[in-house]
Amino acid sequence: MNKLLVYQIAILTVLYIGYGFYYITRKSVILMIPHFRQNETSLFNISKNDIGIIISTQNFAYASSKLIGGVLSDVFSCRILFGSGLFLSGLLNIGFKRDIQVSYLYSFSFLIGLVQGPAWPCCGKLLQNWLPKSQFGTWWSILSTSSNVAGSLGPIIATSIALNYHWSYGFMIPGCISMTVGYLAIIVLRNRPSEVGLTNYEETNVGNKTKTENENVQLEELGFKTKSKMLLSYPFFISICLCYFMVQLIKTLFSDWSQIYLIKSFKISNYNASYFLSIFEFSGIFGSVFSGILSDCIYYAKTKRYEELISKEKTISQQRPSSVKIRMGVNFIFFLGLILSLNLFNYFLHGKISLFFLLSIAGMAGFFSYGCISLLGVIAMEFTPKSFSGTSHAFASLAANFGAITAGIPFGYISKLYTWSYGFKLTEFSAIGVCFFLMLCWNSKSKLELVNINRKKQ
Repeated sequence: MNKLLVYQIAILTVLYIGYGFYYITRKSVILMIPHFRQNETSLFNISKNDIGIIISTQNFAYASSKLIGGVLSDVFSCRILFGSGLFLSGLLNIGFKRDIQVSYLYSFSFLIGLVQGPAWPCCGKLLQNWLPKSQFGTWWSILSTSSNVAGSLGPIIATSIALNYHWSYGFMIPGCISMTVGYLAIIVLRNRPSEVGLTNYEETNVGNKTKTENENVQLEELGFKTKSKMLLSYPFFISICLCYFMVQLIKTLFSDWSQIYLIKSFKISNYNASYFLSIFEFSGIFGSVFSGILSDCIYYAKTKRYEELISKEKTISQQRPSSVKIRMGVNFIFFLGLILSLNLFNYFLHGKISLFFLLSIAGMAGFFSYGCISLLGVIAMEFTPKSFSGTSHAFASLAANFGAITAGIPFGYISKLYTWSYGFKLTEFSAIGVCFFLMLCWNSKSKLELVNINRKKQ
């Protein structure tokens, strides 16, 4: 086994396990709230409004920290940022006190969200540095399933710990493991292959002349404000952010609202409603992985064909295949599938719907939503050179987080004024509008160009 493969396996393993525990420690309060009434917390009472504030507080802190973390990943060591964030998450969980007050839960949730922001941008940056572009989408998709796995197993494990021991162990055990994995991450991870004497993966032009180093030098001289203006001057990048916003909005509506909507509006049983949510999350694993593999295969096939034409010294009128355009095309198909699943959810639900049809809608929604989420993260990073990718992903993630926030209080307010059904249908029409915007931006520039950087300097 060669040295490069050993490091790739080690890094991918640490990132997968580490990000899974990032997710578990971030959700620890929500997982343990049903068990807070036990033992010395028997007098503790928490309302639905308190739970909503906890979720919103954490999402706001996480969104803000993720934006900053994406920018920091372009400047500082991703190895240190990822490992230290996981270590601090574990430390906060271990330090969770038993004498609970609602205000303490607000503060704890805010701090957890704050320290976890750089995690995913660092994952993307490390994958980009350690893998060739033809495999980037596949491994990004596989890594993103770590949160699905953690989300599936977390509630079961948390309940078992709370019932067999004490709810406090639901914080301490994941906390200890997270601190250990965080320490190992600092030891095992490396920012790029050159740190261990290997050759870095570089972006090349048609003549196979390396250009990444020149891009890095020029981009490192730019400030955050200049980078922001450059990114937002590209309609294609705005379309990425808008699509990410809408996908995350729809995904959050399914994951957070669908269960209670099915029970309250259609009198569907608690078990069937919970099956709907489980299938939604489970099918997301396959959607995430399949979208990455499909986009990588198409990019590899088109690139190989292009290089064969180059080797034959034929006159080529077409440009080198763009990974961004290819992945965006696959994403567009998945986005249409997501709108279709939302349409079925809006117009074909009724109280006597068969369980098979209900779960089929859930499977479609999970498959297409997580497929889009996986692809859009890759597209945002590949839109710019590597030294700029953390910032571009941070902006796209911020748009996605605003989508999740919109699915909370704003959607709840609309549903209160009208009905839940009205809110879901309004979301579907908004998604169709985003589709038209994506088509309008399709022929615009799909890659940040150095010529714009040179103009900024003049």
